Amino acid sequence: MRKKVIIILWVSLVALVIAFGSLIVYQNKIKAEKEAERARIEAQMAAEAETEAEKEAEEAEEEAEPQEDEYTFEDFEANYFAMSNATVREEPYDAAEIIGTLSLDQRVSIVAKCNETDYYKMKINGDYGYISLDDVSEEYIDIPVPTSSTKSIPTATKDILFIGNSITLYPATSDWWGSGWGCGATAPENDYVHLTVAAKGYSSYDYMSLRAWEFSSTRNYELDDLDPYITNYQYGTIVIELGENVKGHETHFKEDLTDMIAYIRTYNPNARIVMLDNFWKYDSIISTKKAVASETGCTYVSLADVQGVADYQLHEGDEYTTPDGTVYVIGSFLAGHPNDAGFQAIASHLIAVL
Repeated sequence: MRKKVIIILWVSLVALVIAFGSLIVYQNKIKAEKEAERARIEAQMAAEAETEAEKEAEEAEEEAEPQEDEYTFEDFEANYFAMSNATVREEPYDAAEIIGTLSLDQRVSIVAKCNETDYYKMKINGDYGYISLDDVSEEYIDIPVPTSSTKSIPTATKDILFIGNSITLYPATSDWWGSGWGCGATAPENDYVHLTVAAKGYSSYDYMSLRAWEFSSTRNYELDDLDPYITNYQYGTIVIELGENVKGHETHFKEDLTDMIAYIRTYNPNARIVMLDNFWKYDSIISTKKAVASETGCTYVSLADVQGVADYQLHEGDEYTTPDGTVYVIGSFLAGHPNDAGFQAIASHLIAVL
């Protein structure tokens, strides 16, 4: 009987231990679930707080920056000039996305002024952009003629210098058959430079391209391209053949051409400067060149009877066969340039005044 009681007590104790263990496991499970739920709630609350903070920040930004439909504009048409590194933005305020920058003296076509901010609305690349009032000037920025304390009037002499564009010198390209002479001439001896040199018997001469100057909105920065010539040699005559590529880039052309002549005379004070008329008849450019020549004491060579004469020009679709048998079809670039007859006509007019 006693043994039976002991067994019963032992079984009861085991059952009690098992029950107690199960209770501990259950309590730990409940505790873990509560902690997990608390962590979930805390994470959710943190996420909601972050979202709310982002929303508040966005609302604050929207309040600080006017929306597109909040801008009003006053029509205002003008052509101004860009200051150095002028910034064009997508919207008319300082923090708006930058869509481009303009170079000094680049022309700015204004169409309106923003009433809410200090910005102009402008045309750019067939669309619109916005530029600060502080980034434009009503007058072009006068870029000083370059000066140098290390350069002096040269003592070495040469007979003549030709300063021009593709009609004076054009490098080898796939557009034509030549390399380093007047574009369109069949050979170097047939361009106006070499025809003039041969006819006048000059023993020393140079010719160079200043074509980039014609297209530039900051032309005075291009003048140091002349330095290898005018700072090293004193020329008896300097011929300027520029203007054909100025069409569409006429802003402050007169001032820039005047500055070029002043720069040349800094180092070649005794040179006779001859200004060659345009081969293509662009009346406004021609009148400017004539005015500058008159005001600065340059000799002007008219090509009025050469301009527009079809027999003096290359024509698109025509063919030219080089001595080695290569056939070139005249494309849009070459078309309109002088042919050999045109170069001869230019040279004849120039030779007559030299």
